[in-house]
Amino acid sequence: MFPALAPAHYTEAKMAYIVQRLLYGLVVIFFALTLAFLLAYVIGDPVLMYVGADAPAEVVAEYRRQLGFDRPVYVQYLEFMGGVLQGDLGQSYRQRAPVMPILLERLGYSAELAIPAIILAVVVSVPVGVLSAVRRNSLADYLARTGALVGQAAPSFWIGLMAIFFFASHLGWLPSSGRAPPGSDLLTRLSHMVMPVVILALMPLAYLTRIMRSSVLEVISEDYIRTARAKGLSERRVVIVHAVRNALIPYVTLLALQFGWILAGSMVIESVFAWPGMGRLLMDSIRLLDIPVIAAGLSMVAVIFVLLNLLADILYTVLDPRVSNK
Repeated sequence: MFPALAPAHYTEAKMAYIVQRLLYGLVVIFFALTLAFLLAYVIGDPVLMYVGADAPAEVVAEYRRQLGFDRPVYVQYLEFMGGVLQGDLGQSYRQRAPVMPILLERLGYSAELAIPAIILAVVVSVPVGVLSAVRRNSLADYLARTGALVGQAAPSFWIGLMAIFFFASHLGWLPSSGRAPPGSDLLTRLSHMVMPVVILALMPLAYLTRIMRSSVLEVISEDYIRTARAKGLSERRVVIVHAVRNALIPYVTLLALQFGWILAGSMVIESVFAWPGMGRLLMDSIRLLDIPVIAAGLSMVAVIFVLLNLLADILYTVLDPRVSNK
């Protein structure tokens, strides 16, 4: 199915490919951190945001000295990068606390929604996309395409509000918002997660279903698929063993990106359901102009996307050895 590669050559090519992608990722992270550092100077005076615009001049001068903003910009930049390497992303202007613990706590809360949401999207999108492709123009295909179109087009905040109205206010089956209090039993925690997880999964589910369908349709027209059928293999084996594996390559690309968006960019859903995740933290920080939190959050988003894309690149070399040989 794939051109043969010598084991030693394949291993060297794979490692070179992964190292190359890792270096690209480090460059992206470097520029993201640099933009995060410059963000404070673009928006306004960081010291005035920290102490307030009405603070006396001597107080402003003292805090400028304490926070290090009286030194040259390049010195501040080098100290900022040095702090990043040590896990120090500065102090929150509003909470007057280190940014890193705040972000990690909120990131954990976001992961409580993001991981179940992406698992749900994958579990549903793969079989639905494959079924839609192998039964093209059937009722199942039309239903799958219509559902994917609605999932992409419908605003998530509107779906969230309708879900709260119907399942929480009208039927009373689920809590309307918020994370379960600490120490709650499993059923209570799950009841608070059901609506935000399902709604968070809708858009990636729609995208992943469409890419899976189009990828399978492209693969099943290839010569090696016709050859496999001519050998007398069952249709199920042809589809699952030969078609789906090759169709997963573009699917993995989108999956990594969608998981990144879910984990780092779920501002709307977390706001609708009052979920204390990183998306809601960034939205509140933008509203309050808490620059260190915004800068650190955007940097963390960049790191998340780089790591996920690196993971996708590694999976490429497993799914298709030709990728690392290019």
